[in-house]
Amino acid sequence: MNEKKPDETHGLMLFNELGASKKSKEVELEPFQYVDQEDKINMVYKLVPFGGSYLYSLLLRNESTAPITEVKIRIIIPDFFILNRSTPPTLTIESLDPNDENDEDEIKEKQIKMEFEVLNGNSQKQINLYLCPLLLEKKGRIRSFITFVNNRDFIRAIDTDTINFELDPFSIERKIIPQSEIKRFLEKPWTKKASKSIGIGSDGVLDENYFFEQIVKTIQDSNFQLIVKNQINRIGWFYGTDLVSGNDVLVIGQVLEKKIEWLAASSNPHLLISILTNFVNSFKREMILNGHIISSAQVYSLECKYCGNILPYFPEKGKSIECNKCNYEQVVWS
Repeated sequence: MNEKKPDETHGLMLFNELGASKKSKEVELEPFQYVDQEDKINMVYKLVPFGGSYLYSLLLRNESTAPITEVKIRIIIPDFFILNRSTPPTLTIESLDPNDENDEDEIKEKQIKMEFEVLNGNSQKQINLYLCPLLLEKKGRIRSFITFVNNRDFIRAIDTDTINFELDPFSIERKIIPQSEIKRFLEKPWTKKASKSIGIGSDGVLDENYFFEQIVKTIQDSNFQLIVKNQINRIGWFYGTDLVSGNDVLVIGQVLEKKIEWLAASSNPHLLISILTNFVNSFKREMILNGHIISSAQVYSLECKYCGNILPYFPEKGKSIECNKCNYEQVVWS
């Protein structure tokens, strides 16, 4: 084998030098006006139970490499829904007049509007509306519309299919279970849980024993069976079977930290929303009939305005309270 002298190998090219000697070629980006945006702007949406309310989720996606601008979104919801909170929080709500003023069955609706200056290429915008029903056994529909200016300065519009919606009716039959079954029922993997917590805006002293009895009344008026009741701690457990869906339901009613609360558990989340809505509506009617409040406007939801968590207590008038989940402060009533 012939060995080369050091000075003879000095000028040979090494393999790593071969790669280093090449300059990387810069990729020229396609001008935005030539990007094809056809069928690349779309919306994904759904309506699902979320605790004691419904979540309408809308995802706007720009799957092109160019931005769209002047994005305007309209979401039409039934008038029997109220908006608890939303993300993003900046929006406007307007009532819509029925198409036929002579049709008494015409569904009253309102629209939620929001705008964005730009949605960049290969990005998306998530919109969440947390909707609380006010009435039972009502039919309605939810649909969304969007307009935007594309990369060629044309106005485009797309919309979603209509979600037809009806709140489930229910009919409870009393059912007795041993106390030992309560914990077992709550721990079943398919059991869903939901709650409603309210405060009464009154300058007088809250008679917690009286309000606890009113909570018990609203539950028993719906034909639930009392399982156990603790008058000292002002909490009671109730049970029943819904004859419409066939689902068992466990209900807990309590007065805690000046909060009036109902908690419900079942495998049917839609049923829970209907039951809790009925409890709150019945309680409001009783409070007005008995002269404790003038109108339902004196009944305040104790869900956090930012995350939906139940607030730790019902604060005094004009006082702020901090959510123990998201740590945001808020004033419940003023």
